[in-house]
Amino acid sequence: MRSMNRDPTDNPSSWRTPPEARPDLDFVVRDLQRTFLRVADNLRWYEQTWLGVPIWQLPEDLVALQRIVFDANPKWIVETGTKFGGSAIFFASLLAMMGRTPEQGGGVITVDIHETAEARELLQNRPHRFASLVRQRLVGDAKAPEIIAAMSATLAADPGPVMVFLDDWHDGDHVYAELQAYSRLVAPGGILIVADTTFEDLADTPVAAPSEKYPDAKRSNPRVALGRFLSERGDFTVVPDYTSTGISNFPDSVLRRTG
Repeated sequence: MRSMNRDPTDNPSSWRTPPEARPDLDFVVRDLQRTFLRVADNLRWYEQTWLGVPIWQLPEDLVALQRIVFDANPKWIVETGTKFGGSAIFFASLLAMMGRTPEQGGGVITVDIHETAEARELLQNRPHRFASLVRQRLVGDAKAPEIIAAMSATLAADPGPVMVFLDDWHDGDHVYAELQAYSRLVAPGGILIVADTTFEDLADTPVAAPSEKYPDAKRSNPRVALGRFLSERGDFTVVPDYTSTGISNFPDSVLRRTG
């Protein structure tokens, strides 16, 4: 039996091939990522807490989001999908750790079609220590003109860089309409993220089984909406640096406005 401790000069290409030299094997990595993701989401690994508050994001995505916020350094973070209020507190805490205070202006704007009792308790009745940086809470359809107008008025009164995180209803037409509306809030250089483009990859698994809300996740989902949006726009580009490796629910949908 030959020794495994080979001489590095002994034709290394025959026993160690750099990954970048084998693009034909990219599909192996993609398949593994997709399989791992399907396991993670069906086992509900996204059910996390942040500073004591429930937040539905995979741990790797939370790390990626803090990198994005730090690099983008937005004055405002606009999110669709308040749910329990955990993501609003998450974003507010990041701004606070970066030195932002309510007196300096800016903060988090959040909207949801319904206000949960948990979010009301967290952000209003018994406010979390970072709730003061959640500057506006809206209840209604995120793409409704009156909701967009209310947000726009808040941003116009205290202007500064805006980052957008779209994470509410994952129907393709809804996400596409949100992309059209919320992209207007992002200035050149700013970041817009479409959450859960992997909804398409979860089709035919229990977590994305056909339902009244999502009758066909394979054909109507955030990735379909994003593809349609990008095909029509030349002023946004995908930034793969943050989520394209590892396990992420938005590996292909961190966008930067370029013009």
